[in-house]
Amino acid sequence: MPVCIPSAVAAPSSLYDPQRVSFTVKVKDELNPYEVLGIYVMPDETIELECVFTDSRSSFTVTAQAGKLEQHAKERWEWQAPHEQGMYPLTVNDTTTNSTMTLNVFVMVPFSHHSEKLNGYRIGRYQPKPFKNNPVYNRPQGFVEVTLNNRDVPVSPHFTLGQFLGKQTSEYPKYLLVRERLLLKLEMILEALNHEGIATSTLHIMSGFRTPFYNHSIGNRTTYSRHLYGDAADIFVDVNEDNYMDDLNQDGKSTIADAVVLRDIVEKRARETWYQPFVGGLGIYGPKPHRGPFVHVDVRGFKARWMKP
Repeated sequence: MPVCIPSAVAAPSSLYDPQRVSFTVKVKDELNPYEVLGIYVMPDETIELECVFTDSRSSFTVTAQAGKLEQHAKERWEWQAPHEQGMYPLTVNDTTTNSTMTLNVFVMVPFSHHSEKLNGYRIGRYQPKPFKNNPVYNRPQGFVEVTLNNRDVPVSPHFTLGQFLGKQTSEYPKYLLVRERLLLKLEMILEALNHEGIATSTLHIMSGFRTPFYNHSIGNRTTYSRHLYGDAADIFVDVNEDNYMDDLNQDGKSTIADAVVLRDIVEKRARETWYQPFVGGLGIYGPKPHRGPFVHVDVRGFKARWMKP
């Protein structure tokens, strides 16, 4: 089921630009309306791109720096990724409006799971069988390689690749997973916050991807955590950049009540029909001595709710 984020979700504040284009591109069963989006593929994988919800007068071109690009219809293309890992931008241009979308496609490094390391980076062990035979818990086929040169590459209008890196200590290169649907959900949340009068240009991602190795090292015994699969993020609003949740309810302090405000804004959208593909976990965490409150979001495909004071 393709994901579409309606433009009516947000009436952005003057300090916030959602960075939408005049058209939408369907890619990997997602519908992207934004100027930029990260896409993640395996070596030699073929993906289809299609311009949808377009004006009849529009005319589109797609350009690729590498790989094999073929046009199959007026507004539909197929692109085969190169064999070598790396980032290969695809550019979609509406020639009638000169509106441009960039898909930053990352060809991942394959991982066989015979080892617990990838090029020296500790991955650990994934569970060999998916949780309740749900395919969203299948072991990943590969990982995105992150370097000093690509960590600041945008993977959506308001987030960069490096924001999703785990906290485990190592030299570069490092490795991660991040799903396209999570990026779209985070952009939706950001739009919703601005619509509700909370002016912010991004979200602080306290925790994005975690390897099974790191997840175990911090005492987390959840062997099927969505953080391991690249579709979860622990987030909070931090406009003043003090690494703590902002005072969203304006009571003069940062508490679990501020996480509730953020949770409620997400939950309000979850009641809308269009939100269905974004269904997933939504959890509230209260402050601890070493951190402030935050909200967990993911796109696991089924509803889960919890609160940990």
